Order: sequence, then C-alpha cells, then structure tokens
Amino acid sequence: MRFKKFDPIPVYLLMGFVEGAGFACFATMAAVYRITEAGLNPLELILVGTALEAAVFLFEIPTGVVADVFSRRLSLIIGFALTGAGIMLEGAYPLFGTILLAQAVWGVGYTFTSGARQAWLADELGDDGGVGDVFLRGSQFTRMGRLLGIGLSVALASAFIALSLIVGGAIILCLAVVLVFVMPERGFTPTPRSERQTWSSMKTTLSSGITAVRMHHVLMAVIVIELFYGASSEPFDRFWEKHMLDSFAFPAIWNLNFVVWFGIIEVIVLVFGIGATALLRRAVDVDLAGVPLRILTGANGLTMGAALVFALSGNFALSVSMVLLTALVRSATGPVVDAWLNQMVESRYKATVFSLHSQSNAFGQVV
Repeated sequence: MRFKKFDPIPVYLLMGFVEGAGFACFATMAAVYRITEAGLNPLELILVGTALEAAVFLFEIPTGVVADVFSRRLSLIIGFALTGAGIMLEGAYPLFGTILLAQAVWGVGYTFTSGARQAWLADELGDDGGVGDVFLRGSQFTRMGRLLGIGLSVALASAFIALSLIVGGAIILCLAVVLVFVMPERGFTPTPRSERQTWSSMKTTLSSGITAVRMHHVLMAVIVIELFYGASSEPFDRFWEKHMLDSFAFPAIWNLNFVVWFGIIEVIVLVFGIGATALLRRAVDVDLAGVPLRILTGANGLTMGAALVFALSGNFALSVSMVLLTALVRSATGPVVDAWLNQMVESRYKATVFSLHSQSNAFGQVV
C-alpha cells in the first residue's frame, strides 16, 4: 500500500511539534532522574554530558555528509529512531554505565538530524520559499509540542520518574515510523551512483564544506563563536538543576514538590518563548543579510550575563529568572542561526556546513 507524501512545510512543522513533545517529556525530568534515581555525583553528571557531546563531535560531520550524498529524508528517519531508542534505554536502567551508552546512542541519532533537517527544508522550498520564516514557525510549533510534553512529563514523573523518559523516547521513535510514510524528498538530488564511489564522494563533499567555511569570513566567525559558546554553556547545562536542588528550598506554595517546580519553570520558558518568536517574526526579517548577526550578538551577551548572575546569586527568584532568561534567549535565536547559515551556504554541501557548526559547539562542550 502506497501512502501519499505530504507537502514539506506541514511535515516540517509536524517534526518540530512531535519531537518537541517527546524531547520535553524526557528532558524535563532527565536531570532529576539522574540525581535522585540513578544517584549520579557531579563528576558522573559531567561524564554523561561528555559522552553525549563526544558522540556528536565524532559523528556530526560524517552523518552530515551522508545527508548531502545519499538522502536527507533517510538521515532524519535514522536519526529520530536512534534518538528515541537511546532515550528509552536511559529510562529503562538507572545505572551509570547504561546512561553513558544511552547518551552515546542519542548523540549519534542527533547528528543524523541536526544538519539534514534544515538542508531538507531548504531544498524542498527552493531559494524563494521563505525558509527563514518557516524556521521561526517551526520553532513555535516545537515549543507548543514541548508544552504538551512538559505536562505529560510532570504527570508521569509524579507516579514514576523513569516513565517520563521511556514515554518521551517512544514518542520520538514513533515519529521516525510516521516519517517513513509521509515525508517527501523532491528537491534533493543525491550524488549519482556512477559518481558516488561512497567514501570518495563523501570526502569531496566534506572538503567542499570546509573550504566554504574557510573562504567565507562570516561563516568562519560563526563556527568559532559556536565553539566558545559550547564551552561556556556546558557547566550551566549540566549543573543548574543540581545547583537549584542543593542551594535552595523550593517555595512551599500549594504543597508543590520539586518535580512540579521544574515543570513550572519549563512551562514559563515555553510560553514566553512562543511570544518572543512571534514578536521576532513580526519585528524583523531574518532572511535579510546582516539581521541575524545583530540579533545573535545581543543574544550571546545576554546569555553570558545571565549565567554569571545565576552562579553568584543566593536568591531563589533571581536564580530562576536567570534560568528563564538563558533558556528563552537560546530558544528564540536557534532559528536565527539556521536562517543565517542558510543564506550563506550552497545546497550541495549545506548539511555538511550545518554539521560543522553543530560539531564546533559539541567540541566546545567536551573541552
């Protein structure tokens, strides 16, 4: 039985919504699960993050090249399947070794999706398809999915924390199955079999992507900035929940426990994030040259300042505010980065350059 392939924009928005729901169902309670159920200490928490980022660093470029040479659709389906399986594995066994393995599997899965998603959409819509605006719309749909996922995560974790991880992974795994039947790929032309020679073709595509970055000073600046951004964000990402649990007594309002409080924090981030992205779409055109640079410069300054205040603050409300500000700025600027890279990169090695950008962040976090 043949299934009708959908138009690319609805499929892209569906990907964002469903992945957002599954990832939020997992991520809202992931740190709490590792601290309270698996009993990980600070060093083990860092090593868990290192396993994830090391997998991303090692596989980001090879999988990006696969998307440029073979199929971006196939790359996305494989990526979501691995991501879902890795997350489910972590929730099934609260053991340090299993969590490390699960993070590595998830990391490899992420690399299959990170460059391919943006490149697939750009190819399907073409040069005049308003890709930057669709990136922003996709970000809004992702946040709406995450809002659903947070509520589901809190409900499941209130009964059994591991359930939120297992169900979150299952949602992403199901997304991979759905994409097999509904996702089109009409705008991408893979390397012909007669010219492919597999490793030779992949090497040529990788070399072209690296050359594009080296020859374009703005692209090079983006890669270097992402390297330092990854290095500065890793401590905050790994320890903010532990810092909150160890340093503060959560307010006893309506007898809410810390599980619900973390859910509330995530909901606030998402609600404000949806509004911020909508405002950004109306206020600026991210497809115009130069606009993304100005937005990202201000955003990076805000996140660095917020992280510093969070580390030094002894006040619960102020610390939560800095967490909210950091998450809000990051989520609002992600589509801006995608639009900026899309402006400057040719289609034939677009996924590879997106992967180079992501790999620089991963390397910074490993360091």
